[in-house]
Amino acid sequence: MHLEQMMNRSAYENHMNDSNIDGSGKASSYVRALDLLGQMILEKPQGFADCTDIWNVSSTDRLEALRLKVLEEQKKGKVSVWNLHGIPKSYLTSGYCSAALRSYQRFLVEHFHEQHLLNEFHQHSGSSSDLAERLDQEVHIPEYLQLDYRNLEGTDVVQSVTVRRNQNVFRKIILEIYDQSCCITGLNIPTVNRASHIVPWSEDKANRMNPSNGLCLSATYDAAFDKNLISLDDDYRIILSKDIKEHFNSQSVTEYFLRKEGQPILLPKQYEPNRSLLARHRERGNF
Repeated sequence: MHLEQMMNRSAYENHMNDSNIDGSGKASSYVRALDLLGQMILEKPQGFADCTDIWNVSSTDRLEALRLKVLEEQKKGKVSVWNLHGIPKSYLTSGYCSAALRSYQRFLVEHFHEQHLLNEFHQHSGSSSDLAERLDQEVHIPEYLQLDYRNLEGTDVVQSVTVRRNQNVFRKIILEIYDQSCCITGLNIPTVNRASHIVPWSEDKANRMNPSNGLCLSATYDAAFDKNLISLDDDYRIILSKDIKEHFNSQSVTEYFLRKEGQPILLPKQYEPNRSLLARHRERGNF
C-alpha cells in the first residue's frame, strides 16, 4: 500500500473513530469491508479496475457508481461474481461494503472541504478578517448524498455539516498558530487543548473563522474563559473576574488562577488576538 493510500485509510479510520457514536467497532468493520472490496475487484474487476485501490479513489462520483454495482451484487447473494473463495461472504451480502462506501464518500466530501480551507489559510498573506471571509464557505454535498446526510443531520443538511467541519478547521488553525500549546500554561498536548472563541461562534458570524478571534487554551482555562471568569487586557495579560477573587479561596484556585493574574499569554506566531474582540469579551464578565 502506497503512502498516500495509507494516509487516506488512516485519516478515514480516525474520522470514524472520532465521529462514530456506536464505538470503534463500526470503524474497523468499514475499513475491513473496503479492503476486502478492493480484493474482490482485483479478482473480478467488472469494469472497476481503477477502484482496486479504494483508498486511492478521490472521486465521490466514481465511488457512487461502484456503490450501485455493489448493491446489485449484494442482492444476488451467493451467485454474485464477488462471492469469492477466501473472502467472508457477509461483508458483501450483509451490506457492509455498500454502507462502508457511503460512509467513505461522506468522509471524502468533508475531508476535501477541510483541506481546501486549510490550503486557503496556508496561502493567505492578508489580514485575519480577510482570511475569515475566505474561509466562510459551505460544504458542497453531491445530490446523491444529500438524502443520506439528511437522515443523519436533519433537514438543514448543508448548514449542519458546514458548521461542524468549519469548526474543526478553526480548531486546527488555532492549534497550529499556537504551536499546539495552551497560551497560558504552555501545555502542548493537543488532545486536552481547545480552540476557544473570544466572541462566541453563535454571536458573530463575520468572525467565526477569524483566527484573531481564537485562543488555544487547555480544558480548565477554556471553561473559565467561556464562563467569563478570566479574560485578557489590551496587553494580553491575564485578568480575573471578581467572581473568582471574591468567592473562591483554596490552594487550587491560588495555583490555577490567582498566581496567573497579570501574566502575559504566549502569543501565536501569526494572527494575534484582536483587542476589540477581547474588549467585547471583558464586557461579558465581572472584571
